[in-house]
Amino acid sequence: MERNWEIDDGQILEGFLCPICRADLKTPERLTDHVENNHAEEQDTLKFLKDIFSKTRKILNFDETLDLAKSIDNNLKVNVNIQANVFNGMVQTVGADCNHFSYFSSIRTPRLDRYANETNKLIIRLNKLLKDRPSDPIQQKLHDQKTVPWIEGASVKLCPSCAKSFHIARRQHHCRLCGSIMCNDCSQFLPLREAAELVNGVMSVNEVEKKLDSKSDTNLNTIRVCDHCLHLLDARKEMQDSRTYRPPITSLYDDIQNLKKESFPDIEMYEKMISSLQEGESIYTVNDVSTLRGKIGHLAELIDVKSKRILAIPTQEGCREEALKKAIRIASIQFIKENMLSISKLPVEEEIKKLQEKRRRETEQNIERERRLAQEAFERYGLVDNSIVTNSPAKESFASASGVTTLDNWTTHQSNSFSDNVDPLIEQINIIKGYIKQARSAMRFNEVETLEINLRELQHELYFRQQNNK
Repeated sequence: MERNWEIDDGQILEGFLCPICRADLKTPERLTDHVENNHAEEQDTLKFLKDIFSKTRKILNFDETLDLAKSIDNNLKVNVNIQANVFNGMVQTVGADCNHFSYFSSIRTPRLDRYANETNKLIIRLNKLLKDRPSDPIQQKLHDQKTVPWIEGASVKLCPSCAKSFHIARRQHHCRLCGSIMCNDCSQFLPLREAAELVNGVMSVNEVEKKLDSKSDTNLNTIRVCDHCLHLLDARKEMQDSRTYRPPITSLYDDIQNLKKESFPDIEMYEKMISSLQEGESIYTVNDVSTLRGKIGHLAELIDVKSKRILAIPTQEGCREEALKKAIRIASIQFIKENMLSISKLPVEEEIKKLQEKRRRETEQNIERERRLAQEAFERYGLVDNSIVTNSPAKESFASASGVTTLDNWTTHQSNSFSDNVDPLIEQINIIKGYIKQARSAMRFNEVETLEINLRELQHELYFRQQNNK
């Protein structure tokens, strides 16, 4: 057993101390082994220690298996075995456990149901208070008292919240939702707009806002409630907001993605229009290309602005949100450079006119060559001149030589200047020209291309009809 030794300087040592060298051996067995090995000449001391330890075990009924040293060694062996099993993919089974989830649910579920039922009652009462709410303060008080019964003030002497007594300077006030009594300092005020949002679906928020516009007193735009009712309503509002809440970075990122999707068709159409102009076609004009380029530039500015707004959202330094913001900003800049700033330059109008004039001359030469070949075939084979019809496309100036009238403003209805004898083909040409004008103003250039092709076919048909009539 442990011994206390007093040193000459007054210091007291405790533990299983060697009587010779005064070393603390922690356990009786280690102390006995120490004396046998290091102080074998002290047989009397060794015999004394063995006798006193054996007598102590008999008195205290100690068992060898409960020895402290052996228990420590066993614990070390168990820990080593557990670590070995874990490393080998095996986890040693623990002792018996007990699942308390059912007990937790039995306590929590009734409490949640009670809070939910109480909150639902408050929402129903709040809807009744907002419905047909008068604008006069006296009528409002009667309306509130009729909707929710109030507690008698004579039975309440102290404020339940602050425990202060009521008197002339501290009047009694009633909660409009539960009817309880409180003082003015403990009263809470719920704005009517927030109340209308809580009962949204039952009562429209716009109806409440119309009533608020005609009121000048701010006290009339609130409802007096107690702390408990306001706490329940705030919990309901937080739950509603959590279901519909979207972080600002999510909304801005969605806007950026939508702008990117919107820009792809415009970029493709812009390159197509540039190629058409460079080939000398007259389907599109330089003004059309300039307008579409301005739209693409505006989309690029919006993407840049929204990515900067994402980067300006405050976050902690070095967090994942900070890295996400920088990645979105870099991706937006890269998209603008690779897809929107790398588009072809706007062509010069004089060069486009030269290309169109060159294409027109080539078309005229082709038509003249076909006529000459047809005339030679007529002279060689004796064919009838009126039966020779060329299938080459007509140039755009053919329609202008036919005296076609224009469309009335933006509509597809023909002008009153048309007479009853106007050719239906000419009327159709006027209608298609009106459609082309509207499509250009709306920058629907795919429709412009289709309508221009249809217009040229009609002009081609009108030209050859006029030639046959001659």
